[in-house]
Amino acid sequence: MIYGEMEFLGIIDVPRISTMVYIDNTRWDGWIVRLSDEHLQIQTDCNTKDICLEDILTVDRPLPYAILNKIQNSSKHGAVMVIDYKKPASLGVGDILCSMICAGKKSDISNLKYMLTSLLGIKVDPLVGNMKPEDIRLLCLLASGVNSVDILVPIFDGDEELLNRTFSSLKKRELVDAYAALTPLGIELVDRVKGVEKKKLGSNIHDRFSELSKICEYLDDIHPANEETVKIVSRWGQSMQCGNVLIADIKTLLLATGIGRIDMEMCKNFCSIDLIIYYGNGFDVTLRSRDYSIMIALYGLLNEDEDKAIRILFCFYLGYNYEPDVFAMIHIHQDEYVEHCKSLVCDGLIDWYSKELTNAGLDLVHKKIKGDMSVMFDCSCLNYTNDNFKKIETTKKEWAKKRVLNTLQKIHGSQKTVK
Repeated sequence: MIYGEMEFLGIIDVPRISTMVYIDNTRWDGWIVRLSDEHLQIQTDCNTKDICLEDILTVDRPLPYAILNKIQNSSKHGAVMVIDYKKPASLGVGDILCSMICAGKKSDISNLKYMLTSLLGIKVDPLVGNMKPEDIRLLCLLASGVNSVDILVPIFDGDEELLNRTFSSLKKRELVDAYAALTPLGIELVDRVKGVEKKKLGSNIHDRFSELSKICEYLDDIHPANEETVKIVSRWGQSMQCGNVLIADIKTLLLATGIGRIDMEMCKNFCSIDLIIYYGNGFDVTLRSRDYSIMIALYGLLNEDEDKAIRILFCFYLGYNYEPDVFAMIHIHQDEYVEHCKSLVCDGLIDWYSKELTNAGLDLVHKKIKGDMSVMFDCSCLNYTNDNFKKIETTKKEWAKKRVLNTLQKIHGSQKTVK
């Protein structure tokens, strides 16, 4: 029985991903993926390969941000999934561990993941599959409200030390808090264990109409107080706050510890971009702006794979020129920072005394932002306007005005000296 057929870009038979050596633009092939009761079939222009479902070890294993970013950049798709599997070794006896990478539409990636986990069970879940039976047992007991030590110890065969060790393990994985209450990640994991079916989009609209209406109000009715603000939504579990934040104050979020990863999403109507910053314990912050340049600059500033000189330019572009803050955001030492700045001054990209970008620096930032967008998003769908790069245009005018005033001041000063 064929459960589904989808199209992806893919790379197969990659040695289990631990570096970025095997990920480049030349290795991607167009795939037609068919999923049956026993096999995952991959058809390319050249051949067809069947992978037995029993050989699949993990589905959608979390990747380090640097590797995930390179996969997204080389495939030009934001939605990617890694599937680990085993295959017979070509030399010697036994099996070797390999990975395949699928990149494509977010809906297709989600459907393939859901179908695979439904067929294979929780053993292929990268988190649940590595948990011990006692971890899953205690988590499910806590989820059902059984949190009394007097009740739990007999369930664990009277081994109080095992109970304490298991609870510490759950707490370390951030599945429960210090009060034995499940975190959002713990609740999600219990749902996976129970096999809770994936809800259809909009199936709970009547129950959550109040919250949805608040989100719509945020999206449509909140207007930035001025050009130097962006919209913000902060979420922690089921709680949510939304409003406006000054670009200068976003720095506080970037200096906060505990940033896990960042994502970029283009809104469906292509009028704005979301930058999503994920922290620990289910807390995340979404920043939204119609000015593409602000969001891409923030993304580049946080991207540790980006060249540090470019990240310094993004700092100056956003107005973050207080050196201790720059050191903390870029994770750079003072000596290295000074060397980069000297090079940027020699290239005529920054004014060292005012810590501002020159016209040449602004032009470089503009080109860099457009280049990054062409990699992360489908450029054919984007309609660049002045509003998309308003801060760049405004900054250029301010720099030009400053140069004219400086020139006039010098001329006036020289004339005054002659008198």
